[in-house]
Amino acid sequence: MRPENESIGQRSFIEEARRRQIIDAAVEVLADAGFGGASLARIADRAGISKGVISYHFAGKDELLRQVVISLYENGAAMMVPRIEAADSALGRVRAYIESNLEFLDTHRRHITAMIEVVFGLRGADDRPAFTAEDGDNASVLPLAELLRAGQDSGELGDFDAWIMAQQIRDSIDGAATRAARDPDLDLSPYADQMLALYLRAVQPPPPGAS
Repeated sequence: MRPENESIGQRSFIEEARRRQIIDAAVEVLADAGFGGASLARIADRAGISKGVISYHFAGKDELLRQVVISLYENGAAMMVPRIEAADSALGRVRAYIESNLEFLDTHRRHITAMIEVVFGLRGADDRPAFTAEDGDNASVLPLAELLRAGQDSGELGDFDAWIMAQQIRDSIDGAATRAARDPDLDLSPYADQMLALYLRAVQPPPPGAS
């Protein structure tokens, strides 16, 4: 069994590819069978490997399921961060944030379904949820709040509570993600358009002369 705290840098390309294969198989099983049906046997069968191979790469089922959630955030960041950083204004970065989030969740619906299953199903030894609201805030709300505060500091964005605004934007995105996970045919374009119209207006400074 591999050490649980082994760093990515210590793994070979082949080992990383195998881990991704196992995570992908876990995503498919979770999306099809739910948390209760996501046994290691089913995951191994979907990946075309033995359960022993999973045990070699992950320190148990719980660690594998945690990686399903972590990998979604990592994949999302890899796709979205360059788009956001390429924007040449604070308002452009807010637009890129919303657009790239909606585009990512549109193309990763099954992974989002799997993540939801894990977040609501996985529990620790004390029977408390393994993922808390604070975990979600640190992973998604905090970076957006910092982006909004930077825009306020530069004078490009208006006067509002950056943390609450970030929560509201994330709630809208996460709500669309939940709907998309339930309905694979849901068209997310109107959701993106509505969010952009609403939040880009909300974060801008009032026009000159407005009271």
